[in-house]
Amino acid sequence: MQVLRMKIIAAAGLFLLLSTGSCKKWINDTPEPLQVDDSIIFAKEQGFREVLNGVYLQMGAKSLYGRDLTVGVLSVLGRSYDLNVNPSSDNLYNQTALYNLQDPGLKNYASDLWTKMYQAIANLNNLLLNIEKRKEMFTGNNYQTFKGEALALRAYLHFDLLRLFAAAPASGTLTAPGIPYVTTIGTSQTPVSNLDQVMEQCIGDLKTAESLLNPSEASTVQINHWAVKALLSRLYLYKNDQENAQKYAYEVINSKRFILAKNNTDLLFIKESLFGLLVQQNGPLHKTVFGEQVNLGFSSVAQTELYVAGSGSTVDWRKSFVDPLTGFANGPLYMPKKFFPLGAKSAFPMIRLTEMYYIAAECAVNNRDSLTATALLDSVRVHRNLQKYSLSALKGDSLKVEIGKEYLKEFMGEGQSFFYFKRKNIPFASLPFTRIPVVGNATYVFVKPE
Repeated sequence: MQVLRMKIIAAAGLFLLLSTGSCKKWINDTPEPLQVDDSIIFAKEQGFREVLNGVYLQMGAKSLYGRDLTVGVLSVLGRSYDLNVNPSSDNLYNQTALYNLQDPGLKNYASDLWTKMYQAIANLNNLLLNIEKRKEMFTGNNYQTFKGEALALRAYLHFDLLRLFAAAPASGTLTAPGIPYVTTIGTSQTPVSNLDQVMEQCIGDLKTAESLLNPSEASTVQINHWAVKALLSRLYLYKNDQENAQKYAYEVINSKRFILAKNNTDLLFIKESLFGLLVQQNGPLHKTVFGEQVNLGFSSVAQTELYVAGSGSTVDWRKSFVDPLTGFANGPLYMPKKFFPLGAKSAFPMIRLTEMYYIAAECAVNNRDSLTATALLDSVRVHRNLQKYSLSALKGDSLKVEIGKEYLKEFMGEGQSFFYFKRKNIPFASLPFTRIPVVGNATYVFVKPE
């Protein structure tokens, strides 16, 4: 495995903030982030905010959440597309559809995302080191806010690295090898922790962040108190700690700070997003998937199977697909309309309110409380223009099927359905919408760099 030597410092001084708080310039395409003088960048409170915003921009890179950890590679793995996934269109995405994570192109991609994510973590660690040295300079709640965001982002990135580069707990044991959980900067190598150790370290960072971040803060374009609770719910479910997963899911739902959509004017349902990442190159990056280059899509047959068959309906707001070139509802309708026009919505949802309903419902099923589980799913259905289920309490097996379908419907093109498949350790032969069979050595685990 690649040795993690993290003497990396954020080049936040080259970062430009406008009065709206949006970020416009950051050097994040260099092989290594530029090194700058801590005494300059951290001389003022604003420098800490600039470093954090720089990390958000790093997270928006093409190989990370700007494309391939959302609409690209992870959505191909998550079966959000069944059209134009072939070698002539794009060999990387074709190998991805085959779950051939040993493919040289996918190994190179995995190495790139590994490096970029650990670079972002290094910048966070450098901020956390300096914030303690300069604690006395902060005014208001800035110390708590900056430290809370940094810890929360460090946990977010490590957890996704774990979900990508290690086996899921459901496939084996919590003592299986995980990833390095890096909390320092310097030249020393960080050892690999096992699954349980990494998740406990994530939980520790998140709980500290939860205590620091103000629950009254309204902004969702930075990670915040309520997104931290939601991430704890997601993490506990991955760990199979149903009690805590349900607890945190209900804390978000019952806070009433976020409400489910009442109309379909915004099919990305941004107001339901607990944390949305500002991706500055959103449009150009998405065009490389949906438009001028690869043109991935979801066929009309698959749309009917997912959204209409069984308990579905043609009036489901999420069953909205358009021609990727025109945005019209005629012609080849295979791009999710929520992404049109490409780049119009710069904040991409990283964790959503609906996921809390699905987590709470899954925990209720496991507790044999079908009435509650059905009611939770119904709560989402009626806010997607669907009728409630015909029964007030579906049977347990039916509920499990419905929850799985909801992940596919709700997170189409967002990358989360892959993590659902992996968490449930779903056999590859059972994956939906697969027009080509997976390779014999198919795996849910990305290859760690040498």
